[in-house]
Amino acid sequence: MIKLQQILESVNQAELDEVEAYLDKMFAAIGIDIEFTRHFMDRVNDIRNRKSIEPEEIEDLFTKTYEDHGQEIKSLGASGEAVITDMESNINVPFVLRFNPRTKKLDLISKTVMRKLNFKTSGKKLKV
Repeated sequence: MIKLQQILESVNQAELDEVEAYLDKMFAAIGIDIEFTRHFMDRVNDIRNRKSIEPEEIEDLFTKTYEDHGQEIKSLGASGEAVITDMESNINVPFVLRFNPRTKKLDLISKTVMRKLNFKTSGKKLKV
């Protein structure tokens, strides 16, 4: 039986782990490690998105973000936060940056993900 808040789970944790590993390699060039939270995984398949957010969409969003805003994100520093917004797919990813003393990198922690037009935030928005 399916929970009302979940779409038939079309994206699984293994797929998301593959995307995260790919993005880690890309963002390593600027000293950033990508982290998807459990809540992020839950929201990928959330019914409020109207359809699951596909791994390819996440990969594309972060690739465009790296190209357009990579250095800007790095300059936000260890307490930075913003929202990545894809203007085509309407996918939004609020994130925080934290310094990881073990890896000596900034962790970009994706708090959640949602497909929503006109996503409201009082913080910085990085549009791609």
